[in-house]
Amino acid sequence: MGISHITLLSIPVTDQEVAKNFYEQLGFEVINDHEMTPEEMPPEPGLRWLQLAAPGGGCSIVLVTWDVGGLKPGMQQLSVAADDVATLHAELDGKGLQSNGPLMEAPWGSFFSINDPDGNHLLIVKEPKDS
Repeated sequence: MGISHITLLSIPVTDQEVAKNFYEQLGFEVINDHEMTPEEMPPEPGLRWLQLAAPGGGCSIVLVTWDVGGLKPGMQQLSVAADDVATLHAELDGKGLQSNGPLMEAPWGSFFSINDPDGNHLLIVKEPKDS
């Protein structure tokens, strides 16, 4: 038995539409978007469940506006993989999404980082072929 994989990560945001637009520009796709019922999120009905996933699968993200264990917008950090980080870095720059610095090289892969509109930090990595 045991745990097989991570399925979901909550990303705290102040505006779900603004955050959704940002993550879609990174390549994420909406896989679930609905108003939650009281059975799903008591006692706060009417909250929106907005779940996105990367095209390659893996762990999905939920853009949350409610309290998740005290995690506030701008506090989440995650790492995502891309096949061609150099091209993605240039594409995002062309869209006006500024990274936190230049593309970097390390023994474990090439990478750059970017913050979402709330300051949540994403490390975008091209993993070495043998990982």
